[in-house]
Parts: sequence; structure tokens; C-alpha cells
Amino acid sequence: MVLDGKTVLILWRYKPRTKIAIKWEQRADGNWRGSDRSIDEDVYEGDVVFRGPIAELTDLETVLDAKRNEFIATFNSGEEIFGADVDYSGDITVIVTRYGAIRKVDFKVFEMSLTVRHTNPMFQSVTPDFTKLRKSSHSDTRQTFFELTKLFTYDQNAFVVDHLSFDGDEPGIYKAQFAQTIDEMPAIRRFLSTTARANQIVFPTFDNISFPFGTRAGSGPFNVRVIDWNDLGRQDFCDWNLSITFARDLAIWNE
Repeated sequence: MVLDGKTVLILWRYKPRTKIAIKWEQRADGNWRGSDRSIDEDVYEGDVVFRGPIAELTDLETVLDAKRNEFIATFNSGEEIFGADVDYSGDITVIVTRYGAIRKVDFKVFEMSLTVRHTNPMFQSVTPDFTKLRKSSHSDTRQTFFELTKLFTYDQNAFVVDHLSFDGDEPGIYKAQFAQTIDEMPAIRRFLSTTARANQIVFPTFDNISFPFGTRAGSGPFNVRVIDWNDLGRQDFCDWNLSITFARDLAIWNE
């Protein structure tokens, strides 16, 4: 990476920080709804670690102290610090929103951590696609909320509110981590950032997953919303890690 004319070495453990401009809330009926400020308000940042001799990092620190506004940056192949779907060709205008103190990690080797924000991201021309999800392990999180509640009237007569009365239509959350190739990740990120957003989608098929919202709910298909996702960065030089949280959309309670 070249930042304001200075070449710096980025360690491979960089992590994109994509902040989609949606605020999620769960309604009383169990459904989740998102307030979307629009795609233009999304934030694309990246956490990076620079490594090098003390003289180089001290020189960079001086530049960062003196210049608090925008920098011009260029990126080498593989330095996809804002995410795999961003176009890194040509000069890119960035803002350094945070940087840490220089620390020694080895003999004559030092590090500095930074958070860099893309001011006007452009994206690769890929078709949004959600059909190639691959779980990175057998572990996942499934939260299904079944309730049987007895309510009492003023004269102490009781009646039962039972989840069975909704035939398995209870709120549910499914969360898992995925490992995607370099070729797959751009289309998945574009799907999450454009097609999914705060919209209702069909729960995707992957790894022969069955009963994501519990056996009472059946095997689907399910309408869901992606209420959270995080790009976990590069696992190695081949794979990207991704965490996605799905909330079941209860059609019988929709307005």
C-alpha cells in the first residue's frame, strides 16, 4: 500500500469494517424491521497493521499527526482492506480515523495499527449472489422462542397461551460462520449490501442444513431477514471468513 506517497507494508491479518446504515428493532410480534438510511450512507473502513523499521513508522506517524484530513492511497493486489467487493483500481481517497502507538514486536521490527475509511467507494461489476454459502464449521447458533404461558383473569380463572396455536410460527434466530473463496466473496458481499439490506429474502440453502429454526418449525422454506453480518477478514491467502445472522420473518403476523 502507498499512503500519501509513502510505501508501507500491510500485514495479511487486515479486517474490513463494513457498517451498513440500517438500524434494526424487534417488534412486539417477534418480527424484525430495519430502518434503512440508504446505501449511500454505508461506511467502508478497514483495520490494518503496518510493519517496518522504526524510522519508516516514525516518519509515517509524523505525517499522520500533521495531516488530519484526506490522503491519497493506492493498493497492491490482495490488499482488499475495505472488503472483497470494492474496486481498488487507481488512486483512492481515504481518511485515517484512528491510529495507535508504535510498538516493538521483534528485533528492529515495529508495528502500528490504523483504521482507514474509504470516502467514496466504487464496487466491482459482479452479480449479487447468495447461492454459494459454505459453513466454516459444524457449529452454529439457533435460538427459537417457544412459550407456554398461563394468564389469569381478575377472578383467577386461567387460560393458556400456547406456541402450538401458531403451528410452529415462532420467532427464531440462526447464526453461523462461513468460509468463502476469493471468487465467491465479492458477489456475497454485494448481495448483503444491496439485495438483502432490510428486505425479506428466502433462507438460503447450504451444506444440507435442516431445521435452522428448530424441528417444530419444520424444514422450510423460510422467509428471513439478515439482521447482522460481519466480514471477519482473510483466513489465509485463499479464504474469507464471514458471520451472518438470520431472523425468521413470521408471515402470519405481518402487517
